[in-house]
Amino acid sequence: MKTETVQDILDVSQAFASGKRLLLLFILKNEPMGYTSITKYFERIGIPRGSSEVYKHLKQLLSQGFIVKKSNSYVLTLKGLKAVENTIDIINTPPTVPEVKLSFNTKAG
Repeated sequence: MKTETVQDILDVSQAFASGKRLLLLFILKNEPMGYTSITKYFERIGIPRGSSEVYKHLKQLLSQGFIVKKSNSYVLTLKGLKAVENTIDIINTPPTVPEVKLSFNTKAG
């Protein structure tokens, strides 16, 4: 694996190191929101958070390009939308082991 690929994987994993960051992407998928609306949303659904925690998560998502700030609102980017869609695919994928089939080349080479 290339060094750049490894670093990209580590960078993306940092963005998802917190479930609250991934939840933020799902929240912003519905509509752009400002900091106050985001914190109220967390309160409404019963997710505990520290006073500066939301800013920390927003900063991480901004630095990785999953969201952008437009005026006073945070907006999902195409990269953020892909993250949400792929997460939904993962959630809906059953945890089964794929079947592996062996085949033999009958021609001697």
